[in-house]
Amino acid sequence: MTRGTDGDMATDDGTLAGEPRRPRNLHGAVSGSIHDDATARRLGFRGGTIAGSYHMEQAVPLALALFGRAWFDNGTMAAYFRNATVDGEGVQAFARRTPGTGDGERAELWMDTADGRRVWDGSATVGDPGGPSALADRMTDRDADKVRILSFLRVGEVIDLGELRLDGERQRERLRKGLMTEPLDWYGDSSPWGPAVASPPTEVSFTFESVKQAIVRRRGPAVGLYGAIEIRHLAGPLLLGETYHVSSTVLALGCTPKTEYMWTETVAADRDGTPVTSVLMMSRVMKASSDLYS
Repeated sequence: MTRGTDGDMATDDGTLAGEPRRPRNLHGAVSGSIHDDATARRLGFRGGTIAGSYHMEQAVPLALALFGRAWFDNGTMAAYFRNATVDGEGVQAFARRTPGTGDGERAELWMDTADGRRVWDGSATVGDPGGPSALADRMTDRDADKVRILSFLRVGEVIDLGELRLDGERQRERLRKGLMTEPLDWYGDSSPWGPAVASPPTEVSFTFESVKQAIVRRRGPAVGLYGAIEIRHLAGPLLLGETYHVSSTVLALGCTPKTEYMWTETVAADRDGTPVTSVLMMSRVMKASSDLYS
Protein backbone atom coordinates (compact mmCIF):
# COMPACT_ATOMS: atom_id res chain seq x y z
CA MET A 1 0.00 0.00 0.00
CA THR A 2 1.34 3.42 -0.97
CA ARG A 3 0.19 6.96 -0.23
CA GLY A 4 -0.95 8.92 -3.26
CA THR A 5 -0.18 12.54 -4.01
CA ASP A 6 -3.49 13.64 -2.43
CA GLY A 7 -2.77 11.87 0.84
CA ASP A 8 -4.99 8.88 0.10
CA MET A 9 -3.81 5.31 0.50
CA ALA A 10 -3.62 3.24 -2.72
CA THR A 11 -3.58 -0.58 -2.57
CA ASP A 12 -2.10 -2.87 -5.20
CA ASP A 13 -5.54 -3.29 -6.85
CA GLY A 14 -5.91 0.46 -7.27
CA THR A 15 -8.23 1.06 -4.34
CA LEU A 16 -7.94 4.49 -2.71
CA ALA A 17 -8.59 4.67 1.02
CA GLY A 18 -9.49 7.91 2.73
CA GLU A 19 -8.36 8.76 6.22
CA PRO A 20 -10.17 6.97 9.08
CA ARG A 21 -12.58 9.45 10.65
CA ARG A 22 -14.99 9.69 13.59
CA PRO A 23 -17.87 11.95 12.43
CA ARG A 24 -20.07 13.67 14.98
CA ASN A 25 -23.85 13.45 15.10
CA LEU A 26 -24.66 17.13 14.56
CA HIS A 27 -28.44 16.67 14.88
CA GLY A 28 -28.58 14.68 18.10
CA ALA A 29 -30.45 17.47 19.88
CA VAL A 30 -33.39 17.33 17.42
CA SER A 31 -35.88 15.59 19.71
CA GLY A 32 -38.17 13.08 18.03
CA SER A 33 -35.89 12.59 15.02
CA ILE A 34 -33.88 9.54 13.98
CA HIS A 35 -30.78 11.46 15.17
CA ASP A 36 -32.09 11.63 18.74
CA ASP A 37 -30.76 8.76 20.90
CA ALA A 38 -34.05 8.02 22.67
CA THR A 39 -36.12 8.01 19.47
CA ALA A 40 -33.60 5.98 17.48
CA ARG A 41 -33.28 3.32 20.21
CA ARG A 42 -37.06 3.05 20.50
CA LEU A 43 -37.11 2.22 16.79
CA GLY A 44 -34.40 -0.45 17.09
CA PHE A 45 -31.22 1.51 16.29
CA ARG A 46 -28.10 1.58 18.47
CA GLY A 47 -28.45 5.32 19.03
CA GLY A 48 -29.05 8.57 17.21
CA THR A 49 -27.89 8.14 13.62
CA ILE A 50 -25.57 10.31 11.55
CA ALA A 51 -27.21 11.59 8.36
CA GLY A 52 -25.88 9.73 5.33
CA SER A 53 -25.17 12.93 3.41
CA TYR A 54 -22.43 13.74 5.94
CA HIS A 55 -20.77 10.42 5.16
CA MET A 56 -20.86 11.25 1.44
CA GLU A 57 -18.85 14.37 2.24
CA GLN A 58 -16.09 12.05 3.39
CA ALA A 59 -15.82 10.58 -0.14
CA VAL A 60 -15.35 13.93 -1.92
CA PRO A 61 -11.52 13.94 -1.53
CA LEU A 62 -11.46 10.50 -3.18
CA ALA A 63 -13.57 11.73 -6.10
CA LEU A 64 -11.22 14.70 -6.49
CA ALA A 65 -8.16 12.43 -6.33
CA LEU A 66 -9.59 10.32 -9.16
CA PHE A 67 -11.24 12.96 -11.35
CA GLY A 68 -9.93 16.36 -10.28
CA ARG A 69 -12.10 19.49 -10.16
CA ALA A 70 -14.11 18.15 -13.13
CA TRP A 71 -16.08 16.16 -10.55
CA PHE A 72 -17.65 19.44 -9.36
CA ASP A 73 -18.29 20.48 -12.98
CA ASN A 74 -20.15 17.43 -14.26
CA GLY A 75 -19.69 14.59 -11.78
CA THR A 76 -22.01 12.43 -9.72
CA MET A 77 -21.93 10.62 -6.39
CA ALA A 78 -24.41 7.91 -5.47
CA ALA A 79 -24.80 6.12 -2.12
CA TYR A 80 -27.12 3.33 -0.96
CA PHE A 81 -27.13 3.22 2.83
CA ARG A 82 -26.87 -0.19 4.52
CA ASN A 83 -25.99 0.36 8.18
CA ALA A 84 -26.51 3.49 10.24
CA THR A 85 -23.67 4.87 12.36
CA VAL A 86 -23.70 6.75 15.66
CA ASP A 87 -21.80 9.69 17.10
CA GLY A 88 -18.02 9.26 17.01
CA GLU A 89 -18.08 5.83 15.37
CA GLY A 90 -15.00 5.13 13.26
CA VAL A 91 -15.57 4.97 9.49
CA GLN A 92 -13.41 5.01 6.37
CA ALA A 93 -14.28 5.75 2.72
CA PHE A 94 -12.85 3.84 -0.26
CA ALA A 95 -12.85 4.26 -4.04
CA ARG A 96 -11.75 2.16 -7.00
CA ARG A 97 -11.92 2.94 -10.70
CA THR A 98 -14.22 0.71 -12.76
CA PRO A 99 -14.58 0.41 -16.55
CA GLY A 100 -16.86 2.88 -18.33
CA THR A 101 -18.41 2.47 -21.76
CA GLY A 102 -18.85 6.14 -22.67
CA ASP A 103 -16.72 9.27 -22.80
CA GLY A 104 -16.43 9.71 -19.05
CA GLU A 105 -14.98 7.88 -16.07
CA ARG A 106 -16.51 5.82 -13.28
CA ALA A 107 -15.46 4.62 -9.83
CA GLU A 108 -16.95 2.35 -7.20
CA LEU A 109 -17.35 3.97 -3.78
CA TRP A 110 -18.02 2.48 -0.36
CA MET A 111 -17.63 3.14 3.34
CA ASP A 112 -16.96 0.67 6.17
CA THR A 113 -16.88 0.96 9.94
CA ALA A 114 -13.71 0.18 11.86
CA ASP A 115 -15.10 -3.29 12.64
CA GLY A 116 -15.93 -4.05 9.00
CA ARG A 117 -19.64 -3.26 8.66
CA ARG A 118 -20.64 -1.74 5.33
CA VAL A 119 -22.13 1.74 5.88
CA TRP A 120 -22.90 2.51 2.24
CA ASP A 121 -21.88 1.61 -1.26
CA GLY A 122 -22.33 3.41 -4.52
CA SER A 123 -20.47 5.13 -7.33
CA ALA A 124 -18.88 8.33 -8.58
CA THR A 125 -18.62 9.44 -12.19
CA VAL A 126 -17.38 12.33 -14.27
CA GLY A 127 -18.51 13.16 -17.79
CA ASP A 128 -20.65 10.49 -19.47
CA PRO A 129 -19.18 7.05 -18.66
CA GLY A 130 -22.22 5.19 -20.00
CA GLY A 131 -24.29 2.59 -18.19
CA PRO A 132 -26.60 3.04 -15.21
CA SER A 133 -25.71 4.76 -11.95
CA ALA A 134 -25.37 2.81 -8.72
CA LEU A 135 -29.03 3.59 -7.86
CA ALA A 136 -30.68 3.05 -11.24
CA ASP A 137 -31.78 -0.53 -10.55
CA ARG A 138 -32.96 0.15 -6.98
CA MET A 139 -35.90 2.44 -7.74
CA THR A 140 -39.06 0.33 -7.51
CA ASP A 141 -42.75 0.74 -6.70
CA ARG A 142 -42.94 -2.34 -4.47
CA ASP A 143 -46.33 -2.53 -2.67
CA ALA A 144 -47.03 1.11 -3.53
CA ASP A 145 -50.76 0.49 -3.07
CA LYS A 146 -50.17 -0.32 0.62
CA VAL A 147 -48.61 2.96 1.74
CA ARG A 148 -50.45 4.74 4.56
CA ILE A 149 -48.13 7.48 5.84
CA LEU A 150 -47.31 8.64 2.30
CA SER A 151 -50.70 7.89 0.77
CA PHE A 152 -51.32 11.58 0.01
CA LEU A 153 -48.49 11.58 -2.56
CA ARG A 154 -48.85 10.58 -6.19
CA VAL A 155 -46.15 9.34 -8.57
CA GLY A 156 -45.47 12.14 -11.02
CA GLU A 157 -46.51 14.87 -8.59
CA VAL A 158 -44.35 18.00 -8.79
CA ILE A 159 -43.56 20.04 -5.69
CA ASP A 160 -42.36 23.48 -6.77
CA LEU A 161 -40.71 25.64 -4.10
CA GLY A 162 -39.85 28.53 -6.40
CA GLU A 163 -36.79 30.72 -5.83
CA LEU A 164 -34.58 29.87 -2.82
CA ARG A 165 -31.30 31.41 -1.72
CA LEU A 166 -28.49 29.08 -0.66
CA ASP A 167 -26.99 31.04 2.23
CA GLY A 168 -24.64 28.24 3.38
CA GLU A 169 -24.37 29.49 6.95
CA ARG A 170 -24.65 25.99 8.43
CA GLN A 171 -21.77 24.83 6.24
CA ARG A 172 -19.59 27.78 7.25
CA GLU A 173 -20.43 27.22 10.91
CA ARG A 174 -19.28 23.60 10.70
CA LEU A 175 -16.02 24.82 9.19
CA ARG A 176 -15.51 27.45 11.88
CA LYS A 177 -16.16 24.98 14.68
CA GLY A 178 -14.05 22.19 13.20
CA LEU A 179 -17.08 19.91 12.79
CA MET A 180 -16.64 19.13 9.09
CA THR A 181 -15.15 15.68 8.69
CA GLU A 182 -13.40 16.46 5.39
CA PRO A 183 -13.05 20.25 5.00
CA LEU A 184 -11.98 21.76 1.69
CA ASP A 185 -10.80 25.33 1.13
CA TRP A 186 -13.48 25.63 -1.57
CA TYR A 187 -16.23 25.18 1.06
CA GLY A 188 -15.26 28.40 2.88
CA ASP A 189 -15.18 31.80 1.18
CA SER A 190 -14.30 31.24 -2.47
CA SER A 191 -13.58 28.60 -5.10
CA PRO A 192 -12.50 28.35 -8.75
CA TRP A 193 -16.18 28.97 -9.61
CA GLY A 194 -16.26 32.24 -7.64
CA PRO A 195 -18.25 31.81 -4.41
CA ALA A 196 -17.72 28.82 -2.11
CA VAL A 197 -19.15 25.50 -3.32
CA ALA A 198 -21.80 23.50 -1.46
CA SER A 199 -20.68 20.25 0.15
CA PRO A 200 -22.91 17.14 -0.18
CA PRO A 201 -24.85 17.75 3.08
CA THR A 202 -25.51 21.33 1.99
CA GLU A 203 -26.63 20.18 -1.48
CA VAL A 204 -29.03 17.67 0.08
CA SER A 205 -30.33 20.10 2.69
CA PHE A 206 -30.95 22.84 0.12
CA THR A 207 -32.77 20.53 -2.30
CA PHE A 208 -34.42 17.51 -0.68
CA GLU A 209 -34.73 18.82 2.87
CA SER A 210 -36.50 21.93 1.60
CA VAL A 211 -38.98 19.72 -0.24
CA LYS A 212 -39.31 17.39 2.74
CA GLN A 213 -40.55 20.21 4.93
CA ALA A 214 -43.40 20.77 2.47
CA ILE A 215 -44.18 17.05 2.59
CA VAL A 216 -43.99 16.80 6.39
CA ARG A 217 -46.65 19.49 6.74
CA ARG A 218 -49.01 17.21 4.81
CA ARG A 219 -47.75 13.89 6.16
CA GLY A 220 -48.13 14.30 9.90
CA PRO A 221 -45.90 12.88 12.68
CA ALA A 222 -43.46 10.14 11.66
CA VAL A 223 -39.70 9.50 11.84
CA GLY A 224 -37.79 9.50 8.58
CA LEU A 225 -34.27 8.62 7.46
CA TYR A 226 -32.27 8.59 4.24
CA GLY A 227 -32.23 5.36 2.23
CA ALA A 228 -30.17 6.42 -0.79
CA ILE A 229 -28.85 9.60 -2.40
CA GLU A 230 -27.47 10.44 -5.82
CA ILE A 231 -26.06 13.93 -6.39
CA ARG A 232 -25.57 15.03 -10.00
CA HIS A 233 -23.61 18.14 -10.96
CA LEU A 234 -25.18 19.09 -14.28
CA ALA A 235 -23.63 22.53 -14.85
CA GLY A 236 -21.05 23.04 -12.14
CA PRO A 237 -21.53 22.96 -8.35
CA LEU A 238 -24.12 24.78 -6.27
CA LEU A 239 -22.61 28.00 -4.94
CA LEU A 240 -23.18 29.59 -1.55
CA GLY A 241 -25.03 32.89 -1.69
CA GLU A 242 -26.67 32.16 -5.06
CA THR A 243 -30.41 31.88 -5.74
CA TYR A 244 -31.89 28.84 -7.49
CA HIS A 245 -35.32 27.64 -8.57
CA VAL A 246 -36.01 24.40 -6.69
CA SER A 247 -38.61 21.83 -7.73
CA SER A 248 -39.04 18.14 -7.03
CA THR A 249 -40.85 15.26 -8.74
CA VAL A 250 -42.15 12.15 -6.95
CA LEU A 251 -40.80 9.20 -8.95
CA ALA A 252 -41.85 6.15 -6.91
CA LEU A 253 -43.54 5.01 -3.69
CA GLY A 254 -43.35 1.71 -1.86
CA CYS A 255 -43.16 -0.38 1.32
CA THR A 256 -40.76 -2.69 3.09
CA PRO A 257 -41.61 -4.66 6.25
CA LYS A 258 -40.42 -1.80 8.50
CA THR A 259 -40.67 1.30 6.33
CA GLU A 260 -42.52 3.20 3.67
CA TYR A 261 -40.36 4.98 1.13
CA MET A 262 -40.49 7.55 -1.62
CA TRP A 263 -38.13 8.32 -4.46
CA THR A 264 -37.89 11.98 -5.46
CA GLU A 265 -35.70 13.92 -7.86
CA THR A 266 -35.12 17.54 -6.86
CA VAL A 267 -33.54 19.97 -9.29
CA ALA A 268 -31.94 23.35 -8.56
CA ALA A 269 -31.85 25.58 -11.65
CA ASP A 270 -30.14 28.93 -12.11
CA ARG A 271 -31.83 32.23 -12.98
CA ASP A 272 -31.76 31.33 -16.68
CA GLY A 273 -33.58 28.06 -16.00
CA THR A 274 -30.52 25.86 -16.57
CA PRO A 275 -30.50 22.83 -14.22
CA VAL A 276 -27.34 23.05 -12.13
CA THR A 277 -27.65 20.16 -9.66
CA SER A 278 -30.14 17.35 -9.17
CA VAL A 279 -30.55 15.14 -6.10
CA LEU A 280 -32.19 11.74 -6.46
CA MET A 281 -33.34 10.62 -3.04
CA MET A 282 -34.83 7.50 -1.52
CA SER A 283 -36.31 8.62 1.80
CA ARG A 284 -37.72 6.12 4.29
CA VAL A 285 -40.36 6.61 6.99
CA MET A 286 -40.44 4.19 9.92
CA LYS A 287 -43.81 2.44 10.21
CA ALA A 288 -43.36 1.98 13.96
CA SER A 289 -43.20 5.77 14.39
CA SER A 290 -46.69 6.39 12.98
CA ASP A 291 -50.10 5.97 14.61
CA LEU A 292 -51.30 4.63 11.27
CA TYR A 293 -49.52 1.34 12.10
CA SER A 294 -50.45 1.12 15.79
